[in-house]
Amino acid sequence: MVARVDAWPEARLAVEVDGFAFHADRSRYRSDRRRGNGLVPAGWQVLRFSWEDVTTRPDVVVGRVRLALHR
Repeated sequence: MVARVDAWPEARLAVEVDGFAFHADRSRYRSDRRRGNGLVPAGWQVLRFSWEDVTTRPDVVVGRVRLALHR
């Protein structure tokens, strides 16, 4: 297994939401970067959003995910 993320496997699209609290230590931060980087060579597109994007600009997040799904 390369990664565990929110994903649309049929579209090879993964979405990661980075919250400041979850990435407060270097180990978690490094782990997330490695996971995302492992998906790209496997042919996946990875969209990354901050927790603030999701909670304050959900329309933008949804729009970008929709755009990526329809490519």
